[in-house]
Amino acid sequence: MRLKDIADSHQRLLREVTRQISKRLLTEFTNLPGADGPNIGIHLSERGRKVVMELPGVLLLGADRDLTGREAIRVRIKTRRDRMLFRPEPISLPKSIGAGTHPLPSDFSFGGGQGRGRGRR
Repeated sequence: MRLKDIADSHQRLLREVTRQISKRLLTEFTNLPGADGPNIGIHLSERGRKVVMELPGVLLLGADRDLTGREAIRVRIKTRRDRMLFRPEPISLPKSIGAGTHPLPSDFSFGGGQGRGRGRR
């Protein structure tokens, strides 16, 4: 589906569906690579994050008359927006961390002092 095939009613529909999801979400129709296909591209942006998603053209054309088609578009856009904004929780460090140093063996010395010297028997 091409950008020029999109009517004003489809633009209005996209704005209304977008407002139901979030007031900060910006959407606009965009061309996809291989624009002769049956899908239309929608560019989503919110909080500095951007993504382009595909939407079946048949779903868009039927959404003017059908409420289930409109809801399907809303669910697809909301799902893609949630994935776009998702930040995984940081990995927490283990709570029980042992001592960082290992005790030295009792017969180990750094030289000097009493003890066996080098080369003596």
